[in-house]
Amino acid sequence: MELLIPGLILVALMVYASTRIKKTAALAFEPESIETEKFVIEKPEGFLSVINGDPTLEFEAYSKEFGDEGSADIKQARIEIRLFAKSGLKDIVARIKGSAKVVSNISEVISEKKYLLIEAETSNKGIGMLEFYKIAETGPDVVELRVIALEETNPDIARKIETIVASFIVK
Repeated sequence: MELLIPGLILVALMVYASTRIKKTAALAFEPESIETEKFVIEKPEGFLSVINGDPTLEFEAYSKEFGDEGSADIKQARIEIRLFAKSGLKDIVARIKGSAKVVSNISEVISEKKYLLIEAETSNKGIGMLEFYKIAETGPDVVELRVIALEETNPDIARKIETIVASFIVK
């Protein structure tokens, strides 16, 4: 009996802590608007922002879901935003064309700012990947959104990628 009460208290504390951890983890995958002094982007539900990740990136996130059989160790999609100080759009496009097969290259204007939208195909360990770029100049710098996704991604992730690219705006 002497051990029963402390044991029940310990179990109750463990259940409480476990529930709090699960709720916090679920909140991390909720949609959110990310705004910095250089850009704004909408992170959709099911993506997790990386904190203290790659120091060369302004923003980084990845999807909760992994690929299927041959790509079970690769996330369905990743988001990367880079700032290229004192670079030109031509240099960035040349770098992309040198590393991937460009499928489409479109330009658009949003709020008097010109964006380049590039879709490219690459491979990672023999697995087909798609890369979606949205690039714009801001002063002397260039800001690049890059979304890397499995070629065989599920339709829900494909819709979320479209949302990510459409929501990205450079200030």
